[in-house]
Amino acid sequence: MPPIHELFIAGALIAGTFLMLVASIGLIRFPDVFCRIHAAGKAGTMGISLVIVSSMIFFGFAEPSIIVRGVLAIFFQFLTTPAATHLLARASYITDYPLTDRTAVDELHQFMLSKPDEMYGQE
Repeated sequence: MPPIHELFIAGALIAGTFLMLVASIGLIRFPDVFCRIHAAGKAGTMGISLVIVSSMIFFGFAEPSIIVRGVLAIFFQFLTTPAATHLLARASYITDYPLTDRTAVDELHQFMLSKPDEMYGQE
């Protein structure tokens, strides 16, 4: 039977790879940019974090500084990905990126009006 840390490594790698696969399938299958951003932001962040955790466990026994670098990488991943997805979604909404026909309610329209591309540069 393999040691317990190898089972944790294998589990984290499989789970992380599965979540990144789900994120990539979501990028292809979801209907509009807002759903695609959601898939890439949530599942991609957790998937890459699990892959980093598995490498921290594997290489951390030989080089303890790997653990510090891994924790910093996960911290910055969780810090930057939500901000980037928020800014991409906001830019898509402001430039009047078309919503899918399955979108029933646009609750943001009353708070933030969007402008088509022709309006930019004429202000």
